Amino acid sequence: MPTTEQFYEISAVARITGLSSHVLRVWERRYGVVEPRRSDSKRRQYTQEDVDRLILLKRLVDNGHAIGSVAGLSMDQLFERVARLDESIASNGRNAAHSTKPVQRIGLIGSMIKQSVREVADEAPELRIVGEFDTLEELQNTFQPGAVDIIILEKDTLFFEDLNAIQAATDKVEAQRAFVIYRFAESRVLDSTSGTNITALRGPVEAAGIELVFGALSQPVLAPELGRTEFDLEAIGDIPARMFSGEDLARISKVSPSKQCECPRHLATILRSLVAFEEYSEKCENQNVEDAELHRFLHLTTAQCRYDMEKALAKVLTHEGIPY
Repeated sequence: MPTTEQFYEISAVARITGLSSHVLRVWERRYGVVEPRRSDSKRRQYTQEDVDRLILLKRLVDNGHAIGSVAGLSMDQLFERVARLDESIASNGRNAAHSTKPVQRIGLIGSMIKQSVREVADEAPELRIVGEFDTLEELQNTFQPGAVDIIILEKDTLFFEDLNAIQAATDKVEAQRAFVIYRFAESRVLDSTSGTNITALRGPVEAAGIELVFGALSQPVLAPELGRTEFDLEAIGDIPARMFSGEDLARISKVSPSKQCECPRHLATILRSLVAFEEYSEKCENQNVEDAELHRFLHLTTAQCRYDMEKALAKVLTHEGIPY
């Protein structure tokens, strides 16, 4: 007689693998790591093979592999990677007496900075990327306290409430430092990071800049004491809707054009800056009462400029035969 296959619900899988239910859903939606079937009540049901696969993936991610780089591997390939990892850990243990630099585990947030951080981490055995995320919330929901040492994230605009959120995430996962790569920020916001374990760096930052960032890790920092500030952010009308998301622009900036034309990439780069300044001026309008009229003018003007450039990008993409 056929054996009845055993299925696990998501709560059981979370307990077995050590992955939160949130991370399981993100990995399934974004990377297709497994395809659980659905019960009659639409609840996820995982097979034993799904569970085994998730355990292997978590082992690799916890030891520096980006989930995007291992999500498509077969079970045989995953077992091979884990076996090599075990050999490497054993070897590192034998040579630990000769090592002077402790391993720094990095949690990475943002699309544009990833490659630069990877380049530096690949050349530095003391640096290990243990997770790549889109938001601080995803990072907090993934790591247990003490599982990550450094948080590196991108923020187009940086305000006090952003610093508060970064500090809260850093405290929750018990990270030692946080580095935020920003494009626009007020000097008073940047000044407030002095003496904290948050370091703000003006972007864009290439690999050489990231090396300098890690070089600063030996510098001591004081315990952070950021004040909590409440902001009244009101919706603003008459702003044209965005035609391209941040993910769209990141994808377009990497597309190889069919003709010798780099315009899609250049326009995508310009639009990222315009979007960042648009968000910055919008927040300034809400936060600086005395200059609200000026910042509304800047907000509206930048939004219109952004919209015109989006239409130009759409025309170029159509001309190049690039889907969007």
